[in-house]
Amino acid sequence: MEKEKKVVIATHGELAKGLVSALKIIVGDVADIQTVCGYTTPDFDLDQTIQSIMNQHDFNQYELVVCTDMMGGSVNNGFVKYLGQYPFHLVTNTNLAFLVDLLLTPGCINAQVLTSKVSDDLVSVKYVNGVVNSTDDLDDL
Repeated sequence: MEKEKKVVIATHGELAKGLVSALKIIVGDVADIQTVCGYTTPDFDLDQTIQSIMNQHDFNQYELVVCTDMMGGSVNNGFVKYLGQYPFHLVTNTNLAFLVDLLLTPGCINAQVLTSKVSDDLVSVKYVNGVVNSTDDLDDL
């Protein structure tokens, strides 16, 4: 039986909520997304937040994909500590293009699918000036 996916977007500040706001406009229903807006209150405890997410997730029924904002950042590093304890996927340097692609992907999400998605040129960061200078037809952008 293929598992459905649940997605957690975890960021510094309110970025996670902003990404969800944009996702609602682009893909519509985003019911299976949870946000973690780190360090927005004085009492924020990342470890407690992560442990709560893991305790509440049904790993038998759903794949869990955690998307963080920045490699080496405290939010991502907080989740890294749990990789050996729980069977979830951790992706970092997340952007809107990657999230749209992830959410619109039907079927099972696994390591092979995620490895392919993160290496896809479509979702990588671009320096547009360089792209424009090397493209004859701007409609191709």
